[in-house]
Amino acid sequence: MAVPLTYRQKWQVATRLLLLYSPLLLYINLPQSVRSVDKVVKIAPLIAVVVLIAMGLYFIWITATDWIQLQLFRWFGEDFLLDFSWRALVLTMLISLGLALLYAQVFQLIIVTLFSLIFQADGHQQHHAPPFTPEVFAYLQRVNKVFNLIIMLSAFYLTIISRSYQQLKDVQLRAEQSEKEAALSQVEALKHQLSPHFLFNSLSILTSMVHEDADLSEQYIKQLSKVYRYILEQRDQELVSLKTEVDFIRAYTFLLQIRFENKFEVSIELTPAQQNQYRIAPLSLQLLVENAVKHNRMSVNEPLRVRIYCQDDSLVIENLWLPRDQPEPSTGVGLQNIVNRYALLTNRPVSYGHQDKAFVVTLPLLS
Repeated sequence: MAVPLTYRQKWQVATRLLLLYSPLLLYINLPQSVRSVDKVVKIAPLIAVVVLIAMGLYFIWITATDWIQLQLFRWFGEDFLLDFSWRALVLTMLISLGLALLYAQVFQLIIVTLFSLIFQADGHQQHHAPPFTPEVFAYLQRVNKVFNLIIMLSAFYLTIISRSYQQLKDVQLRAEQSEKEAALSQVEALKHQLSPHFLFNSLSILTSMVHEDADLSEQYIKQLSKVYRYILEQRDQELVSLKTEVDFIRAYTFLLQIRFENKFEVSIELTPAQQNQYRIAPLSLQLLVENAVKHNRMSVNEPLRVRIYCQDDSLVIENLWLPRDQPEPSTGVGLQNIVNRYALLTNRPVSYGHQDKAFVVTLPLLS
């Protein structure tokens, strides 16, 4: 729905008209006798008054143009003045002509009055010859009427352009907001997602282990509790410290190592200074480790190893590419969610892909 221009937009349009046409109009209307530099300087205050009055009149006429356009949009639809049609062109010309004639009457009255003051200030007496001959004065009147029509047409179309630009910005903002909301929805889904199979497997392992090794079972319960406490505490955070995420991933991988025994290991090659210096999106490492487990085979003779280390100001997660004989279908949603999350946090991209015999993901580290 079309909305009125703001006061700021109206003043912007008025300023454009002033900068476009006032210098030329002043040049045309100034008599030859006052076009020398010293005389122009002498009447500069009056010229400034003329310019300010023109600015105010432009603002009033733009306000009227804006109101007329809103009525046209209401009667004929919001695309009426934007589409090429003879009816729109004729109405535009008639409206601009009417506004131009009215503007000419008001502006001419002001100009005549002010120029009378100019020539009186310059020492001219009433009996002196006028600055223009009747023929020249009639010509200037016609020129000014044409210019007034051009100015009103410019005002009409500049008003449409300003409104269209504002509508375009509104559409872009709504599109960006929708895109952000969609990305945030995916992020929330990711944050709340820890595979139900993981919990089921963890409880199954605990059930089989509780009667065999009470100490290990107790440690397992503590780590499992730590994992789910982290999810509950950090799921609403945009960023967490790298140390916090690393502590979580140690607990998470402990559970995986119990499950897969000697077939899986995670090597975290980060100094305490690096862990305290940087922040990352929570649960990023969990998803990447989970992906590595999901898509790669592992055995005692050929264990799956995941390395986590810093490279410049990026975090690298790397594992050997050992595709399963019967690979699970990959949707790519998990990695895309990470990409979307970081797109909301930084301009630095997330990169991932195969490098030689490894699959490598690079996450930007944030200060």
